[in-house]
Amino acid sequence: MRQTIHESEASMTVSTAGSPKEVGFWEKWTIPLCLIITTALSSVLIVAHSLRWTVNGSWYESSFATITSKRAAIQSGIQLLAALLALIHTSTVAVLIQHGSRLAFFNSGGSTTQNLKGWMNLGIPRLRWDIRLRFLLPIIAFSGLGLISSALRVGAMTPVSSTIVEQEILRVPSFKNTTLIKEYPSEISRAGPSTTTKQGLFTYSVGVKLLGSLIASGSSATTSDGSVRRHAKIDNTQYIYEGRSYGVGSSVGIQDTAITNRTSAVDYSFHEDGYLPQVQCSYNRSMDFVIGREFPSRIFGVSGWLPDSVGSQQYSEYVGHSTDAIVAVGVAHSPESIRRYVSIAAGKSYLALNATQCTVDFTPTRFNVSVGIRGRNITVIPEGQIDDFDSQRNLTRTVVRQFELISNDLTNFYESILGNAFLSSITAWNISSNENGTVPEAEATLRGLENAVTAMTESILAAYGAAQLMVGNFSEEREASVTIGVFVIGEIVYVVAIAILNALVLLAVVVETIRTRGWKGLPPFDFSDPEWLITASFRGGELSHTWNRDAEGILVAQSTIKGPVSSYTPIDQRGDEDQHHFEVISEGEGGRRVALMLQSR
Repeated sequence: MRQTIHESEASMTVSTAGSPKEVGFWEKWTIPLCLIITTALSSVLIVAHSLRWTVNGSWYESSFATITSKRAAIQSGIQLLAALLALIHTSTVAVLIQHGSRLAFFNSGGSTTQNLKGWMNLGIPRLRWDIRLRFLLPIIAFSGLGLISSALRVGAMTPVSSTIVEQEILRVPSFKNTTLIKEYPSEISRAGPSTTTKQGLFTYSVGVKLLGSLIASGSSATTSDGSVRRHAKIDNTQYIYEGRSYGVGSSVGIQDTAITNRTSAVDYSFHEDGYLPQVQCSYNRSMDFVIGREFPSRIFGVSGWLPDSVGSQQYSEYVGHSTDAIVAVGVAHSPESIRRYVSIAAGKSYLALNATQCTVDFTPTRFNVSVGIRGRNITVIPEGQIDDFDSQRNLTRTVVRQFELISNDLTNFYESILGNAFLSSITAWNISSNENGTVPEAEATLRGLENAVTAMTESILAAYGAAQLMVGNFSEEREASVTIGVFVIGEIVYVVAIAILNALVLLAVVVETIRTRGWKGLPPFDFSDPEWLITASFRGGELSHTWNRDAEGILVAQSTIKGPVSSYTPIDQRGDEDQHHFEVISEGEGGRRVALMLQSR
């Protein structure tokens, strides 16, 4: 095939492509050097997760609290920053493709228009369906690179809620000094030491001044649906025990302000020594503790020997129109018995409770107390038996003696408030555990009574612990493990993923640098630049062969003319576009100006 060009223009000086001036350092390396930013950031994130860096303390309590209050604004900023960092990756890969294709193109001296189109689109994150498949697939991968890099970077930089554990000092009750723990008379003028604060009433006259809380504890001892018992702490702190209290946790809400005042504190736990009450009730029809006759008017004496009585029998007086509404509780004064006994004599209205007897064993135990600050809940778990911290058992003896004071104070002419609390627990046990009536009523009564006595005993223990703290000022330090809500920058899976992606891009730069010796000889001519492409095409015209016959009449190619023209000469389009071949030739001026020559083969 042959196309025509102007003879005058073709006769111009013909020269081959010279050795153009190589591009400078910054034109080659400006964008790849931006990987320093992404590499440094990825390294910092890796180190941060390795060393468990967190946003907490004074930072979290002040400026960084906006992470939760202005989540949308912060997330938008993170996505914008991630997009900019992803742009560094895509731009670097695009530069690698452009530098490599320019070197390959100019070193080979020419290419087809389809190849040129493919190389140009490889460095542009967009899809074109009119290019060859071998270029389309890499373009799809390159287009996804920016999206993947941005998404991973968002996951690696978004603040994520987490927790750390710090140690704080907490004061808990000490029972090394129990001189104030004793049985105080019911008279107002002779009551034990007390104090009232915004956290509640704290007193050593537990069985007299905290009657309402203790009765509520006994009546709710058994849940009617069989669920875990939830009951309030007997003060104004509004904390709730989940399950048994075991008489510990008195300091919660009272001596823990250093912990609870931290808005980032989630929960804390500590160890506290106390007694684990174990109650077992049975009927003792032969016991010598009964309600006597009326003397004087409307006063009934209740007396008898208890299993742990020493020296004299137990005696107390109750009021009533008759014995029907009386529920009398007898507890011995014995300082020697480790096991405490609670004996009950009741009238006709509370006949199920009559002749019941409960043993209360106190086992010195170390407890783990877990406190949920935000939910205001307390969970206590026994961890193991310890040495007795009150060898005289002054605490346990005084605790059980409170039942006699409560029963005496809460029996009136018409009913026994303590007896009603016991019956409420028994009724709830029947509802939850004896719905079909398969358990004998006597057995159900004992189980419900055990729960009530246990719950009240633990509440009394906790009340004495609070009195030691707030009234007697007897306390000791314990180390509390405080869970602090913090933020960590990103999730580790995204941090590792973006670090790997960044390393792959960095590796590609290193490999290309070694392969091309730092893109040595990279010409300043960029066929992906439309300005350069249009200018060079304008100068180029077309490439043609001159065909002649020799002396024997054989058709031979006499010469190949490469001559840039000074004015635009349209090129006739014929044949398959894949047959268009173009070359870059010099227009002079030391190789500073070039032209594209097109040949239709």
